[in-house]
Amino acid sequence: MKEISSSSAFLMKLRASLLGLIALIACCIVISGCANAQTPGQEVPSNDQAGKQSPSKSGDLEAIRAQQLQLVKVPLTVTAPVKKMLRYDDRGLPHEKFLLELSNGSTILVAHNTRMAPYVPIQAGDVVTVKGEFIWNEKGGLIHWTHHSDNPIHAGGYIEFKGKRYE
Repeated sequence: MKEISSSSAFLMKLRASLLGLIALIACCIVISGCANAQTPGQEVPSNDQAGKQSPSKSGDLEAIRAQQLQLVKVPLTVTAPVKKMLRYDDRGLPHEKFLLELSNGSTILVAHNTRMAPYVPIQAGDVVTVKGEFIWNEKGGLIHWTHHSDNPIHAGGYIEFKGKRYE
């Protein structure tokens, strides 16, 4: 009798573990796929419309999710307006710094290494696409590594502005 109950208890624990694993996998799929999800009846933009999408509606969902999940050292691409240009940082490695404003009102600091990539001639209000490595912090996070990679282990990034890529 004890063998049956201990076997039954084991099977119940195994079932619960498998259900938990399935739920975790489902959450990961939802989190990673929501940015590209399409609601019924929603048009997919053609190539000539793709660059004209509102950045606040489509280009910052991945960044907002990264902030909410407090992700660290993850690749991220975001399209958003520049909220504010910050003082050029020439201590140590020189960096162009600015804040992106996301559609939920939060901001992300961009630190663009100008020793590795050209200076980007932007100002507040300009819309840019930034690809780099996101690191969450209490102020909303930062994106760095927005330049070509000098390390085979680390992927490169860029900043796109007015059809030109700075990497």
